[in-house]
Amino acid sequence: MIHPDLRLHRVLLAIVLVANAVAFAGVDPATRAATALAALVLALDLRQLPEVPAPHRYAAVALAVLVLVQLIPWPAAVHRFLQPGLAAFLPQGLWPLTAAPWATLRAAGALAVAGVLALTAARMAATRSGLPALLILLTATGALLGLLGLATEPGLPGKVLLIRDNTGGGGPYGPFVNRNHFAVAIELTLPAALALLAAAARHLKIPGESRRGAAVTILATAATAAVGIAALLRSGSRGGALFLAAGAVLTLPLWSRRRRHQPWIWATSAVLVVGVAATALAWNRLPELQDRFMELVSLEGAGGNTRLDLWAGTLRLWRRSPAVGAGLGAYRYAIDLDKPPTGALELRHAHNDWLEWTADTGVAGAVLLLTFGAGLVWLLAPGKVRRMRFEHRYALAAAAFALCATALHEMVGFGLQTPLNAQLAAVWTGLIWGVAGSPRPGRGGESPAAGRGPADSPSGGEA
Repeated sequence: MIHPDLRLHRVLLAIVLVANAVAFAGVDPATRAATALAALVLALDLRQLPEVPAPHRYAAVALAVLVLVQLIPWPAAVHRFLQPGLAAFLPQGLWPLTAAPWATLRAAGALAVAGVLALTAARMAATRSGLPALLILLTATGALLGLLGLATEPGLPGKVLLIRDNTGGGGPYGPFVNRNHFAVAIELTLPAALALLAAAARHLKIPGESRRGAAVTILATAATAAVGIAALLRSGSRGGALFLAAGAVLTLPLWSRRRRHQPWIWATSAVLVVGVAATALAWNRLPELQDRFMELVSLEGAGGNTRLDLWAGTLRLWRRSPAVGAGLGAYRYAIDLDKPPTGALELRHAHNDWLEWTADTGVAGAVLLLTFGAGLVWLLAPGKVRRMRFEHRYALAAAAFALCATALHEMVGFGLQTPLNAQLAAVWTGLIWGVAGSPRPGRGGESPAAGRGPADSPSGGEA
């Protein structure tokens, strides 16, 4: 007999995340195609669209319109008006407003896949059993990544997972071709373990079977967190260590209601134990990480140029087409016009995803990105989150932690260009929609955000 919680969309989402975690973070064409096929099945399985906050709906529709405008062929006069610095380098006659139409189509497809995964996650998070299942899936993915990183660390520097040639040019770690992308994946999975740990700690007060289950959960999630932090530190990602800590500090107020008699000593003790265990596991790699901190904005193999030089070139590219950009996903094909000398480094990204997005989509895309981000901040406002039951509060605090750390890291990196990381970020976004953004009433007239999540039934938002 099939367990009632093993529904098609849950199984497919788990397969997508775990398979991409093993298959080199999903960067190969075959893996991308398989993920797109799974997303198509998930889209067809959506019996009704989950509630998506209005700012995010409007931003998604406007982005689709912008991509369509970029892909439509336009006469030279339109190019000279909208892309004064880029028009002379585009083919004459009718041509789209993107420097690389095929790259724009590919990037739009990747965003569509991420959108379907976010809707699937929202569908799960809006239900009583789906929310913990989603957190367990994220935690399991993080545990798998951490173990793969630690297990393959002594491997060949030119191989990923001791198997695949490292064609990305960075320092590989775990299933990633770049250690910083591995760090972003840990930033996007570690908070789920902390949310489960915090919720389990609340159940320790209940005697009997519930207390034993909570103790097992605490041990498992604490071990997962320690392994994840240790792997991040051992990877040598300076940004990963810095921005993980920054995300934790900035989102700390979301984890508590600031009651007078909260057991802070137990929470502090758990954090200290995890921190000590992670530090012990990473002890012999800490000096290398300290040395890398001394060169935070340096760019390996770039002929002496730094990220600052690359960002200046990206801004020059944006000024060539300030309104609509050079085309979604077309950065690597257009940056040669303005990049600084990079020596042996093949420049594909701006090492700042937000600047690259602006260069690709112009002011129009930047406004949409800010609208989307402001919508998330509104949903995660401390005043709203603290009024929720602890299961939902910890889940949203973890989402804020993950997305905040990642957003900060992407100011100096491009980890979200890796498919697995983009998928993890999409899942967290969907979790926020399902928990904080759904106005559908649950059983007893309460919304999921107000306390009890809806039951796993069609009236509860999941069929």
